[in-house]
Amino acid sequence: MSKVTVATAYTEHYKVLCKHAWYGGGRPDKSPQILDLIPEDEHGRKPQAQTISEWRNDYLWDAWADEMDAQVEQIVEDELVNQRLVMLKKQAALGAEMQLKGIEHIRHHGFDTSASAVSLIKLGIDTERTSRGISDRLAKLVKLSDEQLTEEAQKLLDRAMESGEVIDVADVEDIEDDEDS
Repeated sequence: MSKVTVATAYTEHYKVLCKHAWYGGGRPDKSPQILDLIPEDEHGRKPQAQTISEWRNDYLWDAWADEMDAQVEQIVEDELVNQRLVMLKKQAALGAEMQLKGIEHIRHHGFDTSASAVSLIKLGIDTERTSRGISDRLAKLVKLSDEQLTEEAQKLLDRAMESGEVIDVADVEDIEDDEDS
């Protein structure tokens, strides 16, 4: 009696695991690198390089990875904005604290005993004003839609033109609107 070998197809779940391993490994292009990254299936097998290449094309791994990269980039940018907001809020709190210390010094020692107290109050006010203003503006900008951001940019340009400011546009790229395409 002859022995019959039955080939078992790779599961969709396994294909997804391979895609995730490829992406997590930095999206390599070379087959040996990809094969080193992907796990064995539940039967202890790994597909041939050609099979992986077909899956990559058929299941649009690169397009999916591009979308994932865009999401990662947005998360990183949001985190940077949040870190900046936290820093500015800390600076504003420090400015308020500096003001209080300066005022307390003046209350306890009078005006003529320490000019540094007056300087501390002024520095505190300036620091708090600057930090709060910037952090408030950043928080508002993060929440604006693309259309609202465009409107804000237009207002700034209009104000600059009215005041006679020169705007250097040598480094600005033309961006075609979807409607123009």
